[in-house]
Amino acid sequence: MESIAFCIAAFVAVYRFTRRSLVSGICATLTVGYFYGIVRANVPQTFSHFIFDAGVGGLYLGTFLRGLTPIQKLRIQKLRPWVTCLIGWPLLLFFVPVQDTLIRLVGLRGAVWFVPFLFFGSLIDDEERTKLTLCLAVLNLIALGFGLAEFTLGLERFYPHNAATLLIYTQNDVIRGSTSAYRIPATFVAQAAYSATMVMTIPFLAGAWVQRDCSRREKILLAGGIAAAMLGIFLGASRSQALLFFAQVITLASFAKIRLHHLLAFAILAGLVGYWVYREPRLQRFTQLDAGFVEQRISWSVNESFLDALADYPLGNGLGGGGTSVPYFLQDRLKNPVVMENEYGRILLEIGIPGLFLWIAFVLTAVASAPGERAGPWRVGWRLARVTVALYFGTAFLGTGLLTAIPTTAILLFMTGWLCAPRLRRLRVAAGHGEHWAYSAAG
Repeated sequence: MESIAFCIAAFVAVYRFTRRSLVSGICATLTVGYFYGIVRANVPQTFSHFIFDAGVGGLYLGTFLRGLTPIQKLRIQKLRPWVTCLIGWPLLLFFVPVQDTLIRLVGLRGAVWFVPFLFFGSLIDDEERTKLTLCLAVLNLIALGFGLAEFTLGLERFYPHNAATLLIYTQNDVIRGSTSAYRIPATFVAQAAYSATMVMTIPFLAGAWVQRDCSRREKILLAGGIAAAMLGIFLGASRSQALLFFAQVITLASFAKIRLHHLLAFAILAGLVGYWVYREPRLQRFTQLDAGFVEQRISWSVNESFLDALADYPLGNGLGGGGTSVPYFLQDRLKNPVVMENEYGRILLEIGIPGLFLWIAFVLTAVASAPGERAGPWRVGWRLARVTVALYFGTAFLGTGLLTAIPTTAILLFMTGWLCAPRLRRLRVAAGHGEHWAYSAAG
C-alpha cells in the first residue's frame, strides 16, 4: 500500500538525517509535518494517518542511538521530572480498559507521542536554532506557494473530496453570504493548522532576523519566511489565529532593545501584507470578529458540560475518550463518546483530573518561572516565544487540538522546552581538567 511506503520513507529519511545531526533530524521531521496534510488527503488510506508519527519515530530512534552529550544532559535536567510525569500517567491509564484497545492506542499517541519535543527545545543551542529557523523560512515559502496556487486555481486541484478532507470543504465561510469561497489549507491537514503553524514560526523567524551576526542572504530568506507566515495566517482565515498574531505584533513592537531599522523593516513587511489583505475580501475573515463572537465562543467551550465532566470523569473517559484525535475509521469503536470544544476538557476526558493538573502545573511553571530577561543573541526570539506559549495555552479552552495537531503541537512543545532551557556558561578551570559548564545567573 502507498500509505505504508510513505510511513517507511518518512521513518528512514528522518532517522538518517538525525544520525547526521540532531537539528537536521528536527528539520526533516517538521518537513514531513508540513506536507503530511496534503499527502494524507491524496492518499486516503489507513496508514496515511501515521506518516508524521513514523517520521517522529525516526527522530526518536536516531536521537536515542546518538546519545546525549554531558552538556545536553544538563540542558534537560529541569525538564526530566516533568516529562516523566506527563508520559508516565497516561501510560498507567493505558492499562485501564475503559475504551477499546485500538482507541486507547490512539489516545496514548495523542497523550504522549509528542511530549518529548519538550526535550528537543532544550537540547539544541543557539547556532542550531538558527539553522532550524532557516529551514522554517524555506518551508513557509513553499507552503505559501501551495496556498497561492490553491487560492487562484481552486482547492479541488490539490485536495480531493474524501473522508480526510471533509472538514476542509465544510469551511466555506470566508465571505459572508458565499458558500464557494474556501479557507486555504496550503499543505496542512486543515486551514486552522496552516494559520496556527505560521503564527508559531514567527518567534523563531523574528528572533533570528534581528540578530547582528545574521548575513544579508539569511536576512532576505528570513524576511521572506516572515512575509510568508503573515500571508499564510490570513489565507488560512482563522480568526483566533489572527488575534494571536496581532498580539505578537504588539509584543514585538514593545521590545525596547530592538534596533529601529529592524522595527521599520518589519513595519514595511507588515504594511505590504496588510495592503494585499485590504485589497482581497477573501483574506478579511478576521474582520468578522466582534464581542458577540468572542462571547459565543467562550460559552461553547466553558459551560456546564466541563463542570459535569469534572464530576463524572475524575479519572477520565479512558484514553481516546475525548474523541478528537480518533480517525474516522475507528469512530465506531469509541464508547460513551463525549466531545467538548475545549482542549482542557479533552485532556480531562482522556487522562482525568490528575493529568489535567499535571499539564496546568507544568505550563504555569514553564512560563512563570522563566527568567524575565534572556541574554544572548536569541533574547528577542525567546521573549516572543514566551508570550506565544502563554497565549496558546491561555486560550486553549476555546477549542481543541492544541496537543494533537500536526505539526503545530511539535512546534509548540519545542518552543515550551526552549523556555525551560538553562542559560549555560563556560567555567575556566586549571589546565588538564578540561572544560566545564554550569548554569548562568540568568538560569
